[in-house]
Amino acid sequence: MKNYTIYAVSITIRIVLGFMLVALIWRFDFAPFMVLIIAILNDGTIMTISKDRVKPSPVPDSWKLNEIFATGVVLGTYMALTTVLFFWLAHDTNFFSKTFGVRSIQENEEELMAALYLQVSIISQALIFVTRSRSWSFVERPGFLLLIAFVIAQLVATLIAVYANWGFARILGCGWGWAGVIWLYSIITYIPLDILKFTIRYSLTGKAWDNMIQQKTAFTTKKDYGKGEREAQWALAQRTLHGLPPPEAMFHDKNHELSEIAEQAKRRAEVARLRELHTLKGHVESVVKLKGLDIDTIQQHYTV
Repeated sequence: MKNYTIYAVSITIRIVLGFMLVALIWRFDFAPFMVLIIAILNDGTIMTISKDRVKPSPVPDSWKLNEIFATGVVLGTYMALTTVLFFWLAHDTNFFSKTFGVRSIQENEEELMAALYLQVSIISQALIFVTRSRSWSFVERPGFLLLIAFVIAQLVATLIAVYANWGFARILGCGWGWAGVIWLYSIITYIPLDILKFTIRYSLTGKAWDNMIQQKTAFTTKKDYGKGEREAQWALAQRTLHGLPPPEAMFHDKNHELSEIAEQAKRRAEVARLRELHTLKGHVESVVKLKGLDIDTIQQHYTV
């Protein structure tokens, strides 16, 4: 559900901002019917994420609204800018014609409509592979149902962009040459999406700000102002005082978040054990003093 929410926020900003900039800068009105086609194909594909093959979060998760909206805004804005860049290259320059040898479509608004439609459709729907994964999107394999739905939807979108001749939607097929160029452009602009995702997550939930503020108790965001860490340090000092060896490092797992949870649990268990130990020792000593027994004789038989 969290993945879908990030995707929905990103697509909303991407569609509204992208088409608004194209309309304001070039006075180019994207056909509402083509927006409807994009929505139908996207929604049909997104329905398959209910059966997707997704890695569960290694730690208890929650609705981090700042992360959801920040990720959605940044990804959506980036995709909108890639659309503006594509339209500028196709409408105002001969970059694609000189680089790939395709014919110019600068003066043909209907073919520009087809090219813009395909670019928006591909990158918008491919975004789901970024939002569904915690790591690189090409490393975590999606479910077959989602993959098949994406392939079918983009095959339909490509055929529309290549062959459609719909006067009511002001679209005319741009040909296979332009379709290949648009696919290549979409793949290249897709790669930074993962990098942006990691950057946002690190900035909001990583250790980027810890070195600046977490060492200052007054400004720290740690629970109870770092009380747990101070108790863990006290527990380690008590082990040394009683002649016990320091605990060895454990849980060196590849997953850093999981190892942190395990380490915190181990610290809490150690703190609880030493608290119980000191409570029992204090009770025994008070009883011994009350009864007037020889404390030195008892300590010879007392072990931690």
